[in-house]
Amino acid sequence: MYTPKIGILLFCGVLFANALTLHIAGTGDLQGMLQSFKADRKSTSHTIGGIARIATIFDSLKQQDPQTLIVSSGDDLMGRYFQTFNGEAIYSLMSAAGYEFVIFGNHEFDRGTKVLHNALRYAKFHLICSDLSLPASIRSFTKSWMIKKIGKVKVGLFSLMSEDLPTITSAKNVALMGDNVHMAQKMVRLLRQRGADIIVALTHIGYKRDVALAKQVKGIDLIFGGHSHTYPKKMGHIGKTLIVNGGEKGKYVVLVSLPIDTYTKKVDTTLARMRYILVDENIKKSKKVEALLDTYTKKLPPMTILGKSTREWDLRVKTLRKSESGVADMINDLLRKKFRVDIVLNNSGAFRGKSVYPAGPITDAMLQEIDEFRNNAYILHIQGKWIKEILEHGAASYGKGGWLQVSGIRYQVDLRKPLQKVVDGRVVQEGERVGHIQVQKGDRWQDLNMSKIYKVLTNAFLARGGDGYFWFKKYGKNPKNTYTSFYSILVQTLQRYKELTPPLPDGRIQILR
Repeated sequence: MYTPKIGILLFCGVLFANALTLHIAGTGDLQGMLQSFKADRKSTSHTIGGIARIATIFDSLKQQDPQTLIVSSGDDLMGRYFQTFNGEAIYSLMSAAGYEFVIFGNHEFDRGTKVLHNALRYAKFHLICSDLSLPASIRSFTKSWMIKKIGKVKVGLFSLMSEDLPTITSAKNVALMGDNVHMAQKMVRLLRQRGADIIVALTHIGYKRDVALAKQVKGIDLIFGGHSHTYPKKMGHIGKTLIVNGGEKGKYVVLVSLPIDTYTKKVDTTLARMRYILVDENIKKSKKVEALLDTYTKKLPPMTILGKSTREWDLRVKTLRKSESGVADMINDLLRKKFRVDIVLNNSGAFRGKSVYPAGPITDAMLQEIDEFRNNAYILHIQGKWIKEILEHGAASYGKGGWLQVSGIRYQVDLRKPLQKVVDGRVVQEGERVGHIQVQKGDRWQDLNMSKIYKVLTNAFLARGGDGYFWFKKYGKNPKNTYTSFYSILVQTLQRYKELTPPLPDGRIQILR
């Protein structure tokens, strides 16, 4: 990744009298990360991110080219500042930092439209929403599209939301007005009719879908995407459409430079460039923005209480890795209901936290500890015979992090029988520990059908083959990342019901010794 020193130089390319360079800078999936946070081990910086550093970068870019467009591709309203200040802090600070064109991500609706309406009162930027049916209270703050004149060129902007919105958000009075392809085609036609020369799509659909969109819809010059938290190594290029993604948590500011011939009003894609500006300790914090952030940070409570539990949350290693866990049952059942899948299979190592959380308040910090890895939920389709082998692998992992916690399925594990052995992604010894496998269908239980294709939810770690579960990657069909963490599902549930009490184990995993 490109990491410039401060000051930040804009790319201009080789320009002629009838040419200009359109600069677009921004982030995606800020996730309410207003403060700097600890960098990973690969970084030479102690901390990265932070809205005050991002503000400095935006200000530097604006000084070099006042017509630089500053954007966000959504999922900004999350985290402690959102829970405590209902969006006021995040949108106030984004406004102070210089954001100009912002779109909704799915998480903007996590706490309902009343909370979002309150947050929008603090937004001093343009909020673009092209494809959602919204309550009037929200719609009044948004524009379906915008045209910004840069020199002799008119730049049209529109937005797209993930088609998974109905399943990944709890908002009841928000709906998609159409699929991504048809809405994009509609907006391209409209913006052309209104005189737009260059068209920019701010999307929250994920990088893979951005690529698919570019293949199906002509006329988009740049897709500045979000939702998938990715930093592609190079700018995507499909036909005449360029594609970038805003990443996550404000680790980098993404800068795109588009040379435009003002005579033909076309982007010279051969000279277009993308840069990643690392938001690290080399970037001085904006004093104005840092002072505003401090006013909110001082008001943060030591912990945010989201709800309560009338029973302790037992997350001891021996409970999670040597038995059926009531806490895991609860979380897996929530996932199965939320995403309407047949079966949920998660490794016990995905559930973290302290040994036991006593009955009483459930805090934001507690849920963050439990979902330490922020594993996204993955959905895929897989045949019954492979599910049997996956369960055998789980049974062979008794006492380890690979031991499975499940929903929508029940079975026996006989620890006295031969266990499965896997070498280099191949079963070299069939397991015999798992039997009496049944899958729930409504109120009834049916024997696992070895030839049937089941809709299964697991986590990103297992979906990629973690803990030796190669079956998901090798045999799973139509894999889909929901970009939704266990943490966010628990928070949404507590916001709605104010209580989350784990049940006692119901016998879905019976262990014979």
